Amino acid sequence: MDILLQQILNGLSIASVITLIAVGVTLIFGLTGIINFAHGEFLMVGSIVTWLAVANGISFWLAILLAMIVVAVMGFALERGLFRFTLERPTNGFIVSLGLIIVLQHIVIFFWNANQKSIPRPLNTIWEMGGVRIASVRVMVIFITAAVVAMTFVAVTRSRYGRALRASVEDRDTAALMGIPVRRYITGVFVLGSALAGLGGGLLIALFPITPFTGGTMVMKGFAVALMGGLGNLTGAVVAGLILGIVEGLSAGYGFSEWTDAYSFGLMILVLLFRPNGLFGGTSGPKMA
Repeated sequence: MDILLQQILNGLSIASVITLIAVGVTLIFGLTGIINFAHGEFLMVGSIVTWLAVANGISFWLAILLAMIVVAVMGFALERGLFRFTLERPTNGFIVSLGLIIVLQHIVIFFWNANQKSIPRPLNTIWEMGGVRIASVRVMVIFITAAVVAMTFVAVTRSRYGRALRASVEDRDTAALMGIPVRRYITGVFVLGSALAGLGGGLLIALFPITPFTGGTMVMKGFAVALMGGLGNLTGAVVAGLILGIVEGLSAGYGFSEWTDAYSFGLMILVLLFRPNGLFGGTSGPKMA
């Protein structure tokens, strides 16, 4: 039982970062229909910004805030400069995102090389409860993710902005005719999704060393979570992230750590075989709650 609890906790901490990616992917897909595979590189850039900030004496807490701001600005620029011109052809947006993966990776390698980068752990306390060792940094990651996702959910489902956003998701043309500035909402969603990726990057480097290629692995799991929950469904992304964390924790804790990714993607395939639209139902242009 101790091993079980230990590994579930470990799995949930990394699944928290993956959930932030999945939520960003779902938000962007919901309003634009674009599957942004470069979202993992947004997370990687967030990690690099956090690393640079901490290396220059900035506290971790300010560093992750800076990472969110930098990646949000990057998302704004890319939406205005690239993705805006692909809204009528989401497939082109997908292809653009593939090109961005290579571009962002090589920019980081050019300026900061391809070596692993890490930061000192912002929290070093370890609590022991029975035979379970609870690292405070993992608890921090879980709680920050839970708080941010909860605020995002409330904003999307309860606020005036969220209502207008959901109307835009259902029918962009009709929403525009009703006076909703749909293009601004699209930009806002890109900025929010990018900021979440930046936060995920800051939290990830607090747990593990990263490289310029870390984003590729993380975005694949992020898409697996989004697909399992129902692409475009915010609730589904969160629940599927929890499921993925438990599955990865169990597989790592019982001697099958080398099969962790296989179990995760195998579960996604199994879910899609029986629930083609995901656990909570996805749409071709999302459902936000």
